[in-house]
Amino acid sequence: MSDESMISTASLLKNRRVQSVLTSIKDRESVTIEQQVALSETAAPTFDEGLRSQLFQDLLVRTGVHDVLPDTYGNVIGRIGNVGNGPVLMITAHLDTVFDADTDVAVTKKGAKLYGPGICDDSRGLAAVLSVAKALVEIEDELSGGILIGANVCEEGKGNLNGIKQLMNAYNFDAFITVDGATPDRLITQATGCLSYVVEFEGPGGHSFGNFGRPSAIHAAARSATAIADISVPEEPKTIYNVGVLRGGVTETAIGFSCRMEIDLRSTDDRELAILDTKVRDIIIAAVERENDISDCEAGRVSFDMRQTVDIPTGSQAPDAPLVHAAAEGLRSVGLEPQMQEAATTDANVPISRGVQAVCMPGGGTGSGLHSTNESYDITNSHLGPQAVFIAALLAVGLTGISPLLEAESKVNCESTK
Repeated sequence: MSDESMISTASLLKNRRVQSVLTSIKDRESVTIEQQVALSETAAPTFDEGLRSQLFQDLLVRTGVHDVLPDTYGNVIGRIGNVGNGPVLMITAHLDTVFDADTDVAVTKKGAKLYGPGICDDSRGLAAVLSVAKALVEIEDELSGGILIGANVCEEGKGNLNGIKQLMNAYNFDAFITVDGATPDRLITQATGCLSYVVEFEGPGGHSFGNFGRPSAIHAAARSATAIADISVPEEPKTIYNVGVLRGGVTETAIGFSCRMEIDLRSTDDRELAILDTKVRDIIIAAVERENDISDCEAGRVSFDMRQTVDIPTGSQAPDAPLVHAAAEGLRSVGLEPQMQEAATTDANVPISRGVQAVCMPGGGTGSGLHSTNESYDITNSHLGPQAVFIAALLAVGLTGISPLLEAESKVNCESTK
């Protein structure tokens, strides 16, 4: 923690207007929860976020944010303060969810918990951003820099972080905060890279008895999955693999003529990710060759097509980066000691990989069962999330009498490993 950030935080927390806004955030938390539920009950599969995007846009306009505009992709961004002078910070949460349009997204409440697919990830982030936006508007006349604030599409899965990629191409900003996550004190400052693939296996098929001995697309896929499951990966840097989908065949009496496999590979280190990627490719080639070698291929051979669906870069930034200080101080200011140097795959990956300071901050409250239909959200002390992001934003761009921790057009202490 730098002396400068400590002094700035202390000064902010003594500021009467800041104190008043912090109280307002807490007082309107019930409205924030209502907005969270409304957003969660508006389905938003990746690539089909339109209805939720429109709802979020309407809610953002009501906060008093200026120039709220959607782009052709469904991202929604507005402006607070002066983006022409001083540092510029962008704050977003993601609109999309992992659930398809047919998923029942109704939200139920039991005690302090809300239940529903997507109620936390990232409906809470969106609601927190709306609360932060209103708070920043209330103190806009004292901001030293500018805020771009809103929501982006395509964070989940095959979205490939395309939403934040488009925002980076469209806007100039010095730092970025994404509001996402289920743990109230978790601060993500490092970028875990991700490669995802769809592998389609095809073969001649046939009757299980009459054509026994022909190569099977399903057997080739199963050989691949089994070998992938036996790969040894390092604990540090954390490196993982997952065969998340294995689907094929029509009946038990038919030799599999097609099979689809979906693979997720991740690492906090670009070199380890590349090594894992090569191993997986070699395994699939060997598995298909083995299936053909032991089979009667007169009617045809098994082949495969491997298509990359996600390519998310790794990246790192120094622990003394100004935005990291601002975010950590934001959490500390509300009584939360941040879990530092956590790595994950979030919208922050893209700016970090391009040399722009970025962090992922929690939206408040506690979530569980994310990416499942059993997802839940505990609203206890949920107001602390927007309060922490609000303080982090003020520290980053500065306030009357308090110098910003960020520098305009700064790309400090960030390193792409891609």
